[in-house]
Order: sequence, then structure tokens, then C-alpha cells
Amino acid sequence: MLIAPDLEATEEKISTSLVLTCAHFFRTAPIGAFYVRGRGLNRKLQAVRTIDGTDIAIALLQRPAPARELLGVGTQSLSPGMKTATLGYGGNSKYAIEKHGTVLLPLPISYSRGFETRVRPAAIQINTPKAIKGDSGGAVLSMRDGDTQPTINAVQSLVLDPLGINLGLATVAQTSTHKKSLYRAAQGLIAMQE
Repeated sequence: MLIAPDLEATEEKISTSLVLTCAHFFRTAPIGAFYVRGRGLNRKLQAVRTIDGTDIAIALLQRPAPARELLGVGTQSLSPGMKTATLGYGGNSKYAIEKHGTVLLPLPISYSRGFETRVRPAAIQINTPKAIKGDSGGAVLSMRDGDTQPTINAVQSLVLDPLGINLGLATVAQTSTHKKSLYRAAQGLIAMQE
């Protein structure tokens, strides 16, 4: 999801070079192997900053994306019963598919099957349609009562698929406790462009 350098929502269209995503993408492949695609967007990545202790990253595009309104990164903790919408590109979709979700359980920490990926804090949610491999990095949106637009309060991280069977349960990496680190990472990346 494209985000503003200050991580806040914009009412006016702005151009940005920052993308909020998951960190596990960047464990093995070189940064130059990544492209960000979407409506009116096809950009190579220049740099990335991962947030220590969780599966969240901010990436820098080589060139800014076309101007558009941007959602803000929130500090709302996900709680049981909360409704969400996850935007994912799983299945090699050209466009983000919105998956409606319900938070089942927040967790202080969660790990991938091989313990390579740590998510802190995490939340388990169920989505319709199910989150699938390839949805990783997708923004998880939620709204508080009285909000006029959603905020990004998590990033899709893991799917629960023992023996290759997708149970429909997804683990998301919450942004709530990492907003200051995300802001510092964003500012560091923007400074690289100057």
C-alpha cells in the first residue's frame, strides 16, 4: 500500500515513493528483483527498511507513484470481533482483491512454521475469501466508530495451512506499536532521495 512520508491520510492527491509491506519478502531476494505494480503503477524498488521484531517493512520506489489520495497508518489495536478488509494480490491478481475479515484473537507474538518470520504484535483473523499465499504485504484496513475512512492497522503476514490445507485463518502484523519506528524508517528512506 502506498503511504505518505508522515504516515498520515491525505485528503488531497499527493505523489509518494513509499510502500508499506511485509518484511519476509526481503529475506532472500535482492532488492532490485522487486517491482510494485498496481493501477497506473509499475516501479522498481530502490531500498527497504524492515522494522525489527516484526514482519513489517517500508520500501522506497525508484520513482514516485502518480498522485493519489492515501490512507493513513493507524495505531488502533485489533480486537476480537473487529471487522477488517485485507487488500491482497494472491493468485497473481493484477489488482488488489478485498477480503473481508473478522479478528478472532490478538496475540503478543506469532511465528511462521519454520520460525523464520516473527510477527509482534499479531492478530489472527478469518477472511472471505480466504487469504492465500501472495496476499502477504497487503494492507489490513479497519475503522473506528465515527471514522469517515479506514486506516491501515496491520499488514497481511502468514496463512495457516498445515499439510498444504488453507484453514482460512490469517496472521496479520499490527502497526499499533510500531508507528514511531515506521515514521523513522520512512524519513530515512525519503532522505535517500534528496
